Amino acid sequence: MKAVCNGFLLDESMGEFKNDQGETIAYHSARIYNTDECRVMKVKIGENSNALPEPQVNCEFEFDVQVAEKFTRVVYVGYSL
Repeated sequence: MKAVCNGFLLDESMGEFKNDQGETIAYHSARIYNTDECRVMKVKIGENSNALPEPQVNCEFEFDVQVAEKFTRVVYVGYSL
């Protein structure tokens, strides 16, 4: 399922950690302020995602919403000005 919203990038973070089984888990995520709903969203940045916009630039974001049995994941796809 696709979703769009207006907003701006607050920041992004990436890194890796070891889980309880000793596996190395890499992550890349961003926080986006959704001006349509006046709230902060945390989204996953996928391997095939386009580049992020500059912080604090108002644009329209496109996301892929992945719904599973226990969790819902919002994956950043791209943006347009």
